[in-house]
Amino acid sequence: MAKGILLDFEGTVARRTDGHLEPCIQEIRRLGYELYRPELQAAYDFVLRVELPRKGIDNVEAFVEAVMKHLGHKPKRTELMSLAPLFTEYHRFALYEDAARAIPALAKSHKVAVVSGLPPFLVKPVLEPLRLSLAVVTPREAKAALPNPKVFRFAAQALALRAKDVAVVSADCEDGLAVPKSLGFPTVFLRRQGEATCAHASALIKSLDELEAALRPVPAKVDAPVPAAPVKA
Repeated sequence: MAKGILLDFEGTVARRTDGHLEPCIQEIRRLGYELYRPELQAAYDFVLRVELPRKGIDNVEAFVEAVMKHLGHKPKRTELMSLAPLFTEYHRFALYEDAARAIPALAKSHKVAVVSGLPPFLVKPVLEPLRLSLAVVTPREAKAALPNPKVFRFAAQALALRAKDVAVVSADCEDGLAVPKSLGFPTVFLRRQGEATCAHASALIKSLDELEAALRPVPAKVDAPVPAAPVKA
């Protein structure tokens, strides 16, 4: 039985709500900067996927500043403060109901960690209602972005467990499970909808409520004894 559980944040633990980039664009223009959605989106993605792991950005103001600098701007401190909540709203998440139920129960018998490709200031507030001391692994801690193998190795180290003792659970078959499977982690595919299957998963569940049962070892099959042949008189 796995001693640890590594849960993929986005799509497994939490769902994305309706955040939009347009309020960020409007505020940036109000501040006097000429900017259009494609370039802001490109800068945002670059900072998120490339600069966040390299620089260890740990707060939203620093993240916004990095995005703006990538676009050639040097915003004032007051401007960063006005933009910060809008950037936070762009990536809004809410816990899945089964995650809110299952994770506290799982934490009683397993070491549990959450892994995410997002910065900690977007992930940790969503997990606060669980009232648990969970290990949270983001690009800032791992110095790499998902699905880089470094992230999964770092998470196993954070749990002080070997890969074979940590079950990785994700609703993303390719980016969430292909790499950890190649590293020797047990993998569980969370199929939240439809009839999708996953070639990289050793188990499939439809809800996190089913995870504990899925992690239990399968009892060894014991063949029934063969009846002894009757002794001839």
